[in-house]
Amino acid sequence: MSVKGVAANLPAIRRANKAEIAEFYAVSLPTVDAWIRKGMPAIQKGSKGIPWVFDLLEVVRWKELGGTPATGDEVDPEKLPPADRLAWYRSEKERRAILKDDRETLAASEVAETVATAYAAQAQDLRAIPDRMERRHGVSGQVAQAIAEEIDAAMDALATRLQTLMDVTATDESDDESGEE
Repeated sequence: MSVKGVAANLPAIRRANKAEIAEFYAVSLPTVDAWIRKGMPAIQKGSKGIPWVFDLLEVVRWKELGGTPATGDEVDPEKLPPADRLAWYRSEKERRAILKDDRETLAASEVAETVATAYAAQAQDLRAIPDRMERRHGVSGQVAQAIAEEIDAAMDALATRLQTLMDVTATDESDDESGEE
């Protein structure tokens, strides 16, 4: 039976092209191309005007039995030979720079600034609630004060949690800048 015959007899749910493989594993098309170069099984090899066809079940089996990891995060560069390790670190640095340039990732300092601005605006709105409750709804001054104290306590707790998060991210960011992983 020809390759096209095998692909035609395969249930549609198991047939996949390169884009569908990339979507299934949440990776890019260049990653799928790399997997093909490393031996990912194909029912039909693509060429000009002819699409790649894969049996998704066979691709999953290939990945489980030693195919490359589904994401770059699973690669342990310390287990690579020195030249490959150097190439991995360089490519990872370049990948991060591209993500940052494309605004797909942000530096922790940018996130901190954005969160601080949003938090300040929200704090101002929250602090106005007791006054509005007093003027618009006839809440007593004593109840308005109790509401203000509860809002302040909640904002303090949130500020503490945000500061803890920012301390962790700042530590991670300084590790990245020093070359540690």
